[in-house]
Amino acid sequence: MRTIAVQCALATTRQNNRISSHQKRITKRQGRNKAKVASAHLILTIVYNVLKTGEPYQELGLDYVHQKQQNKELKMIEYLKKKGYSIVQSEQQTA
Repeated sequence: MRTIAVQCALATTRQNNRISSHQKRITKRQGRNKAKVASAHLILTIVYNVLKTGEPYQELGLDYVHQKQQNKELKMIEYLKKKGYSIVQSEQQTA
C-alpha cells in the first residue's frame, strides 16, 4: 500500500494542487524521500476522510497553508487589539 501511495504522490508532482505544494514544502526542509512519504501520507489521509464522510474531495488550492497562516496572524492582531495593544503591521519579513 505504501508503494502505491508513493507512486500516486509522485504522479501529482507536476500538477498544481495541494499535494504537490505540500511535497515541495517538505522537500525544502527534509529532502526528497521524506517528502514522497509525507505526500503519500497526505493522500491516504484524504482518502480515509473521503471514505469516512462520503463527501467528495474539495481541492483547497496551492496557497492553502499561506492563507491559513495569514488568517492566524490576523486573528492574533485582532486579539491583541481587543486587549488594548496598538499594532503596526510592517511589510518586512522576519526570520
